[in-house]
Amino acid sequence: MFNSYILKHAAATLHTLVREYLPEAIPHCKSYDLIVDFSDQPFGTAVMDRSALLMEDRSHLILSIAGAFSYALLKDGGCFVLIGPLRFQTPVFVQKTLTLADLKIATPLAQLEDWIRSVPVVDFQETLSALLLLINVSKKGTPEDPYLEKADLIKANCVNQVLIDKIDEKLSKTIFENVEDGRVHNPFNHEIRERNAIAQGDVAALRTVLSEDFTGRYGVLASNPLRQEIDIGIVAVTIASRAAISGGVHFETAFYLSDITIQSMEKCTDVETVKQIYHNTEFKYASMVRDLKLPQGSLPEDLENKHISHCKDYIYTHLHGKIMVSEIASAIGLNVNYLSTLFKKSEHISLKEYIMKAKINLVKNLLTYSNYSFAAIAAYLGFSSQSHMDREFKKYTGQTPRKYREQNYSEDFIRDSLDE
Repeated sequence: MFNSYILKHAAATLHTLVREYLPEAIPHCKSYDLIVDFSDQPFGTAVMDRSALLMEDRSHLILSIAGAFSYALLKDGGCFVLIGPLRFQTPVFVQKTLTLADLKIATPLAQLEDWIRSVPVVDFQETLSALLLLINVSKKGTPEDPYLEKADLIKANCVNQVLIDKIDEKLSKTIFENVEDGRVHNPFNHEIRERNAIAQGDVAALRTVLSEDFTGRYGVLASNPLRQEIDIGIVAVTIASRAAISGGVHFETAFYLSDITIQSMEKCTDVETVKQIYHNTEFKYASMVRDLKLPQGSLPEDLENKHISHCKDYIYTHLHGKIMVSEIASAIGLNVNYLSTLFKKSEHISLKEYIMKAKINLVKNLLTYSNYSFAAIAAYLGFSSQSHMDREFKKYTGQTPRKYREQNYSEDFIRDSLDE
């Protein structure tokens, strides 16, 4: 028997029909949904007629009906639960597919289009969570009776194993053919030098690495030249973002830049612009690391990870306001003086100066990519006044905010942002 409360929860969460078929002397169906204007006849009945055969060697099944919609079928002893019909928001491969002929339904699929459009559309991950709750509620979570994990449910129902198996076959064939033809990829040490240049903030070295030429080539990632270059750019930006993080750039900043770059490349219609975008981002990462000028400290790695990284995370998430060293220390559970000493020893820069540099970098972005006034930016980032921001900005950049905006303001960026 399934938990009746969780069956009601599944119906409410997925907004679809949930029916329990009980194995009694006179079998009957108990419905847990509250939908009064929707029916899936004759599909639900046809699926349940085949339930014993479908569930002969399993206790949970996701199945597709003609690729148009899906059901989930669960078994506990002789009791069955049918959840659905459902349509998923994103494409999902379903291993078990029944045709209308399998269900002995004579109506052509084309004549069911209006009804299919009325089938609830749900998030696939949310569906998995609802199913796992039903499946695991009666389990003990012991080695003898383990909980079913989401990965287990997906692997058993929604993985195209044929495509996966073909990878090894294709690998062997490709290696043989390329060796025979003398075709090779660009050397791996080229990628290592590129990654190291970014991690060290060495812009000149990165420029040298990117100008190197090789007889090899990039792998074939797509049949279309534009798609191929975009995919290469995604790989390059992903590697560069990780290198920048290892060089001291905060992971949120690195990931945001990566996301924005990939989104920009996806909008491109020509190969050369794609190349320019991802190379610019690689240089941007290297410049970020260079500007931070935060050499590695001599503290044990676990101490750095536990305290300094937590400190940096706190700073990043509170940049849009006034940050007190005492507040940081309290948040991560350290004495103020100890934290200040620890940070200076590890990063070779005072905590207050690190905070100010982080704020100045954010001021630069807002001056370049927004039309906020100087006063608004100062208030937004927790400066005591606009003049305070002006003094600190000039101290670190050698320019006033007004002069910096005049030289760097991107009208096209603002216009594009407003048009989206």
